[in-house]
Amino acid sequence: MDGSLLESRVPLPGGWLIGDGVADWRHYRSAMLRPLTGYEEEWLARHNGVPNAIRTSHILDACVLRLDGQEPPRDMARRLLVGDRDFLVLQLRRLMHGDRILAVVACPECKSRMDVDLNASEIPVESGVLNDPTHQIELPGHDGHGGRVIRFRLPSGGDQEAVLGLDLEAATDRLLDLCLLDHAAIALGPEEKASLIAALEEHAPRVEPELELACPECSHSFVMPFDPTAFFFEELRISAERLLREVHVLAFYYHWSESEILGLERDRRRAYLALLSDTLRQES
Repeated sequence: MDGSLLESRVPLPGGWLIGDGVADWRHYRSAMLRPLTGYEEEWLARHNGVPNAIRTSHILDACVLRLDGQEPPRDMARRLLVGDRDFLVLQLRRLMHGDRILAVVACPECKSRMDVDLNASEIPVESGVLNDPTHQIELPGHDGHGGRVIRFRLPSGGDQEAVLGLDLEAATDRLLDLCLLDHAAIALGPEEKASLIAALEEHAPRVEPELELACPECSHSFVMPFDPTAFFFEELRISAERLLREVHVLAFYYHWSESEILGLERDRRRAYLALLSDTLRQES
């Protein structure tokens, strides 16, 4: 059985991989992706309650085959910038399901459900300012004068995982602390935190589409953020029982091994199941 999968090379909007020290950081310009197979679907089914940050790390470690034509380094996905991770998940979605995204959202005014039709290729991607892996900012001082200058890096997937389970304020404080360089345990005031957050947002690559919508029922206009990563994982949702049944049917009729079947991507697996169903119906 031919289990070959389509691969896709995409440019990275950021490209920095964060290491243990600045000397370990590396910059890449492109990534080679393959679609998810049944192996990744099985993992997702068994880890249904796992936060998306951890899911993203697992899926990208499996599906990113090359960075600039080279084998990715150890723990690659956790070292990627957050914006690059979001971008790569979006490209995986495009590779597997195409550009059209059909979503259902609720109007915040009348609660009516409405259909939204998006084109994934038109989702804005901001590259940020990434000529250097580190940045610095002069924090606001007292009496209108400049304050101290601090150096910082951009958040990575590992940082996302490190703040899981914390409330918003605690997570923000922990994230800022992780991204500060040469200033261990530095205490930041409210204005300093706001300035640092603004600097992080200015420099980091981002995939954060906002949908401008109007409710067809009550005509209420509103703007809603759209999370492509969360949407993609919801599309991939499958129960472990259903996946097991699909593997069982293909193994029973085609005599393929479990490994061969799980090596297929979902669309290919479902295509075989549809053909088999048609054949069995004709023979009955």
